[in-house]
Amino acid sequence: MKKWKFGLVAGLMLLLPLALSTTTIAKAETTATTESTAKPAKKTTTKPKVKAKAKKHYLIVMGHGAGDPGARGNGTTEATFLRKNMLPQLKKYAKEVKHSTITFYNPKKNLVSDTLFHHKGSYKLNKKTTVIMFHLDAPAGHGGHVIIHKKHPTARDKRLAKVIKKYVGLNRAYNGFSYRTNLRNCNVLRKRGIDYSLVESGFITNKTDVHHLKKNMAKIAKADIEAITNEKIK
Repeated sequence: MKKWKFGLVAGLMLLLPLALSTTTIAKAETTATTESTAKPAKKTTTKPKVKAKAKKHYLIVMGHGAGDPGARGNGTTEATFLRKNMLPQLKKYAKEVKHSTITFYNPKKNLVSDTLFHHKGSYKLNKKTTVIMFHLDAPAGHGGHVIIHKKHPTARDKRLAKVIKKYVGLNRAYNGFSYRTNLRNCNVLRKRGIDYSLVESGFITNKTDVHHLKKNMAKIAKADIEAITNEKIK
């Protein structure tokens, strides 16, 4: 009887390590399977920052001023009419554009005299600036046009001419554009490689032109800002 018990105990002792070994292997296999089927952690990637496109800069200039009255007609002067009637409306709509920056040359100053007599003005402008100058014509005639610095008008020049045609009418002598190389301030801009347009908005000596300008000044200013920047204002 004792021998039988001893044999049973001995057999169990031999089987116990085998059972423990099998259990350990099963756990290891289960762990390995779980690890292999687990989804790998997602890698977080940081997108590179895209630099915002620099806004195009336009400088709008009211012609004459600082003691220079410019042309005279219909009880006013070119410098006064532009600053009193056109400038406030242009400033109003210049604030509405989103993709361009518009600044105004100091209305108390005269870009031409600053350039030619003080070696400032156009000599000090950033070459990436586009200059738009507004004037009124004289001595006699009707309609406006755009003075350009290349033999062929740019898309901007064409848009500005359309505004003149719609609200005042075009000067028949130029049919919208005139290429000039004899304007001293403009020659400074040209030689420095600065893009510009000079807008003759109509004749200050013509009652009809002045009437249309005053009557439609808000619409003209809005259309001019849209033409300059090629942006639509709501």
